[in-house]
Formats: sequence, structure tokens, C-alpha cells
Amino acid sequence: MKINKNIFHAYDIRGKYPAEINEETFYKIGQAFVKYAKAKKILVGQDIRLSSESLTASLIKGINSQGASVLDIGLCSTPCFYFAVAKSNVDGGLMCTASHLGREFNGLKPVFRGNTPLTREQVSEFKDLTINGDFKIISNEEKIIKQDFTGTYLNEIVKFIKNKFKSLKVVIDASNGMAGLYVERVFEATNLKIIPIFIEPDGSFPNHDPNPKIPANRQKLVDKIISEKANLGIMFDGDADRVYFLDRQGQVIDPSLVSALMGQYLVLQTGKKKILIEVRTSRVVKDFMEKVGGKVGVSVCWSIPIKLAMEKDNEIIFGSETSGHYVFADFYRIDSGILAALNFFQAISAKKESLDEILEDFRSKYFIIEETNFQIKNCGQAKEILKTLEEKYRKEGAEILKIDGLTVQFPEWWFNLRLSETEPLIRLNLEAKTEELMNKKKEELSSLINNLL
Repeated sequence: MKINKNIFHAYDIRGKYPAEINEETFYKIGQAFVKYAKAKKILVGQDIRLSSESLTASLIKGINSQGASVLDIGLCSTPCFYFAVAKSNVDGGLMCTASHLGREFNGLKPVFRGNTPLTREQVSEFKDLTINGDFKIISNEEKIIKQDFTGTYLNEIVKFIKNKFKSLKVVIDASNGMAGLYVERVFEATNLKIIPIFIEPDGSFPNHDPNPKIPANRQKLVDKIISEKANLGIMFDGDADRVYFLDRQGQVIDPSLVSALMGQYLVLQTGKKKILIEVRTSRVVKDFMEKVGGKVGVSVCWSIPIKLAMEKDNEIIFGSETSGHYVFADFYRIDSGILAALNFFQAISAKKESLDEILEDFRSKYFIIEETNFQIKNCGQAKEILKTLEEKYRKEGAEILKIDGLTVQFPEWWFNLRLSETEPLIRLNLEAKTEELMNKKKEELSSLINNLL
């Protein structure tokens, strides 16, 4: 059979079902993963998508055909899957999910023993093995053990409630995704007044697509926050590894501010001094960390590099990405939307100022553009643009970083320009100390980039 090579991305697998991904694909991926991970036992989980059940069944058959057994944990969130792999004596795990993508998609998130993610290079090697490998059937025996990790996972999550919460009314939108299995039971242990919407897992996603980054998907949550006069709203993506926070007006609380508050709180709670952010993150994080003696490292984008860095440095307590991923070193390096929510509520509860006051101060000092995309013809064109801008701003005295794309830093403003991982785009992020300067520099850069296209 021919496998579509384009379903393999930087750190995971995903595509449209059944045009790009189907049961035959999953069967062969199961076979290949046994070989690649040198596995005797693999843990498998699945989300609520309408195609997940049949795809997972084929995946398990492929694993069994190579003589390996399966620990099947059934319906779960991706964070619960990661937790189960970390707690189990398995050689790796495969989670059937397309995360935040729409109902027509599905995919897989692979990890090795101990919840160690695959590097970009390993995913590439695994792709080549899957596409080119010829796997003979070693066994026709069905070797499946079923185990539900929901209770164990919830018990571990609740242990992170260590401080009192301020009295808050919070609307929770589970997006009809996997967060719905857990949120009400987790928040029973708090004094928060919870108003849940779209809690029932439903793979047709009848109310909105499960991507909190898209404003249209948040509209029903915004309406509910305002009609209920709630203090906050939170929205999970489809597999519950990401979370967005909204204020009482329904405006998104910038993920950089969320990172700053949680990072500061965790440094004070644990005594560990390091956190890790990605290159698009606002300077507010550095400013918050310096107040408590914390240190900030900078990573390439994506949560996987953050997790891999945590494995090498046990002083890193927390990592974050501006897309709503928050990674917790003390929770098996898992990016859990629910744990992020608990820590965020504890972080704002520990502050003397109200959340409204914190937001007002942040929004008066940090002016950040919405990520802006520019269409490109090819990678070569992107490299030329980055080179030209680097030369221009270096001559003007900028500090230049090349961690992920091009980061140019001045005392009053900075920007990052990087190539998209998945689309023919370059992405611009920019921040300044005044709104006037932000708009001026956005216009300047947009003009420079468009002239080079």
C-alpha cells in the first residue's frame, strides 16, 4: 500500500480521514512503531473523533501482528495518555488524535518509554521506515490489556491544588472534546463557581471546531461569560493539551501573561529558578521572573523541544508556548490544559492585585501584534528575506538571535520572523513598549517584507 508522506509533520502525524489517513495507514504505522521503538508492549489511547475507534482498532492489529502486546486505555485526553505512558512499564505509546483540528482530521502523537517525545529527526526516520518498510506478520494472536487511567490521572492532578483560590465564577468550554471527561470532577475540589458548556465529548464537534485560537470558535464562550457576568472563561482544544483564558469581557488573556503569572508562581512554590519560553513570547515573562530571582531560557517553537530540554535540565520547572501549551516538569513533562488552569487560578489567587488590575497594567505596558503571515514561494525566498532583514537591523545596532528564524531586539521593541512548519508562510511576531511604536514598526516590517516577496 502507498502511504501519503505528507501526513508526517515535525513531531506528529495528522491528515484528513479517509483521503489522507485511513485504517490501512494506521495498521502499517502500528507495525512500524513496534520495529522503530524496539517494543514488546505499547500503550494506545484515543480521542472522541468519529474515526478514532476504527483507526485505533487497526493500529492495535498492526502492533499485535509484530508480536507486541497493547495496553489499551480507551477514551482519554492526550495529557492523560502521556501520564499513563509515564506511569506504565511500556516501551512507547501512540495517541489517536488530531488535537485542535476539525472533525475531518485524525492523526497520532507518538512517544517512547517514560513519555519521551520523538525528536524531529526521529519522526523523519520513523516516516521513512513506515513508508518503505516491508513488515511480515509475526503473530496472529490478539494481545490486548484494557485499563482505564481516568481515576489515577485525576487523583494526581488534584494533588496540585495546594493553595486557596479566590472566589471566582468561571465559564468552562470543553469544546465537546476530551477535557469533558475530567473538568467537572477536578473543579469539585475547588471553591470556584463553575459554569460548564459543551462538556459532553462528541466527535462531530457540533458547537464549534475545537481550536481556541480561532476567534469564531470562542464566540459562544464569550457570550456566556458576559451573560453570566463571570470573572473568567477558559476553553480547551480537542485533546485538552491546550487551554486559552478569557477575561470578564471575553477578551483573550495573552498567553505570555499567563506564562508570566504561572512561571512566577511555580518558581516561588518550588524553589526551582528556571523556566523555558519560546521565541515569540512577550518580555513580560522575563520581567516577572526577574522580580522573584527566576531565570528564563528561550527555545524554538513547539512544546516538544521544551519537553526535551526539561529531560536534560531538572532545574527547569515550567515551559510554555504562545499557542496555549503549558508544560509542567513536576508532572512528567506533560502539557496539560487542566493542570494549567489549576495553576493559573492559584497564581492569580496568590496576588494581592485583582486579575483586572493585573490585566490593566499588562495592557498599558506591553503592546503585541497578532501573529501576521506572509505568503512565500519557497524556502529559498524566506531565507533571502531573513538575511536581508538581519543585515539591515544589525547595522542599526540590534541584538540578533537565530534560535528559531530571526529575532531582532532593540531596547524599545523586538520582532521574530520565522518560517511556518506546515505552510508556505513566514510568520511575524512583534512587541513594543508603546502602541504608537508597535504600529509604526509593524507597518515598517510589513512594507519591507512585501517589497522582498
